[in-house]
Amino acid sequence: MAPCPGVTLRSGALKVDLAPSIGGAIAGFWHNGTPLMRETPDEALRQRLVRQTSSYPLIPYSNRIAHGRFSFQGIAHQLALNFGDHPHSIHGNAWQNPWQVDEATDTHCRLSLIHRPLEDAEAWPFAYRAEQVLAVSPDGLSITLTLENMDTLAMPAGLGLHPFFPRRAGVQLKFSARNVHLSGPDSLPAECIPVLAKWDYTSMRDLGEPGLDNCFDGWDGNAEIMFEQEGILLRLDADPVYGHLVVYVPPGRDFFAVEPVTHLNDAINRPDIVRHGLHVLQPREALTGTVKIGVEVVR
Repeated sequence: MAPCPGVTLRSGALKVDLAPSIGGAIAGFWHNGTPLMRETPDEALRQRLVRQTSSYPLIPYSNRIAHGRFSFQGIAHQLALNFGDHPHSIHGNAWQNPWQVDEATDTHCRLSLIHRPLEDAEAWPFAYRAEQVLAVSPDGLSITLTLENMDTLAMPAGLGLHPFFPRRAGVQLKFSARNVHLSGPDSLPAECIPVLAKWDYTSMRDLGEPGLDNCFDGWDGNAEIMFEQEGILLRLDADPVYGHLVVYVPPGRDFFAVEPVTHLNDAINRPDIVRHGLHVLQPREALTGTVKIGVEVVR
């Protein structure tokens, strides 16, 4: 089977490969051939394995919904468990569906996805339309996500991006947040505390082995990733709607993730879901947010 058809964006030294039919994913992001995101293996493209891509959108929610169950406005819902043998539903369903290319130029691409619950209610019980606008310029990549409620009822809604970055020697990380949510044995948030010293990246420091797979809140919308050996600095600048940041640094792996998201993991099952960053969209109301990834050569 040949790799799926893709879209390539170029500007200056930057190149971005997109794989719309694989969950609307990014398949690669390079500066003069140097990977700035984890490269997607050809075999993953052939087999349409979105979890091995460079980045994918998290719509209509980020991270876990406990056991795929939630109640909203007095109605109970059961979602499909969509992550292998994992006991929770994860990351919505947009990453598991092909996206349509609505517009594409050398530097700009607009993708869309329409979800109809009559066709797949266990994926998400509300109708929605999602859109991604990806644009590359000589100094970086911007990604704008929009989620519109196409249902006749109000729906809970969230957004997120899941970019994976290569974990090379000398990689450093910087971001600032007020609190971190500690996870219980079920991988769900159990306690919110001030950021621990071992997870404090307020100043640029080596990524290390922090054992992170946690959601931070009170994030200021900025993060920096330094590839010291290559002399390349990435600057993530997220709109205020992205008030949370999930950082995932799996031990012994050659990648890590820094994920701008609107809400806490399993926010839909917490008291006052809006306080935890989840939105309630009325019919035809939309939620949108942009993340810019600036690329700077520092030597």
